[in-house]
Amino acid sequence: MNEEGRQQALSLQLFFRDNPVEFFVSSDLQRAQQTADIANHHLAKPLLLQPGFREVNMGKIEGMTREAVAKEYGPQAWEKWVSVDRKHFDFAFPEAENTWATVERFSTALAALCEEHDFDRIGLCTHGLAMRRFLHSLRPDITESLPTPNCVVYTVEWDCELKKFYFNS
Repeated sequence: MNEEGRQQALSLQLFFRDNPVEFFVSSDLQRAQQTADIANHHLAKPLLLQPGFREVNMGKIEGMTREAVAKEYGPQAWEKWVSVDRKHFDFAFPEAENTWATVERFSTALAALCEEHDFDRIGLCTHGLAMRRFLHSLRPDITESLPTPNCVVYTVEWDCELKKFYFNS
């Protein structure tokens, strides 16, 4: 994590001071875990690591620039990859995770967390594309890509009886 990332994570300390949580959950990948540690510094709540909240598996394009992806797979490939239009949710690069697979992994991890732990509010540190895919799966009526800058906070609610998530942007 660079200095800019640390400053962004520090801003979460103020948010969670005013909006306390009972515990934090993070992807087990290093940057998300570091973000959670910084956000949780003053609250000192328990932190659970969960691989289900990892970033989208990029497969063969991992480490490639957008220009290299466009050259290798065509100019529309990246747009399909990040699209919030359900007609593209089956698209994936070789060995990568399509949107439906991301949503299934993320939703399963979050539902298990909700069913296994009794809480009113938690803090979840995850990754941009995985979060965007999950949120858009809950709100297909949102046709513009939701912004997911580092350390953005969104609220998702879980209905225990219906076993369903709600996102009211």
